[in-house]
Amino acid sequence: MYNKLLKLIAEIIEIDESDTILVESFFEPLNCSKGEILETENKPTKYLYFINSGFIRAFYYQNGDQITTHINCPSGFITSFNSFINGTPAIDNIECITKCEVLRITKNDFDALCQKSKKWADFARIIYEKSLIYNEQRTKDIMVLSAEKRYLKIMNENPAMIQNVPLQYIASFIGIKPESLSRIRKQIIS
Repeated sequence: MYNKLLKLIAEIIEIDESDTILVESFFEPLNCSKGEILETENKPTKYLYFINSGFIRAFYYQNGDQITTHINCPSGFITSFNSFINGTPAIDNIECITKCEVLRITKNDFDALCQKSKKWADFARIIYEKSLIYNEQRTKDIMVLSAEKRYLKIMNENPAMIQNVPLQYIASFIGIKPESLSRIRKQIIS
């Protein structure tokens, strides 16, 4: 259950047996059902999740509609990051789109792991940096790319998302209505 996380860490920094043992001792494995809510808005986020398998999304409600702000897949981390880092109430919900296997860690354990392992602290910093870069690029894409180009980008960069995530979540994620995404998909196919 820890292989994907350890592999990801090893791709970024060199780790040894003691780091492996620490990571395994702080992360808790969990199997989740499709539709299971892992974190709820208006409550402080309890865990950071590493996805071994399945797809998870972050979303919030606006005028009764669900607005998907993030979709993540295996070998990725997800949570309501601001809430996790600052201990404030979350502004979004974290939901399993599919059946998932995850590893989770509390903020206290995350901080303890960073204290005990400089390598983990370095890895966490690099992951945070990559997350900031991803979010900056996503914001730019929403501002400058057409809806069709945003959809094509997902098709090219993450085809598994197209195959496993309901279209209404993908539409919301790229900032359009499901009907608009249906028209885009028809244009692409023809």
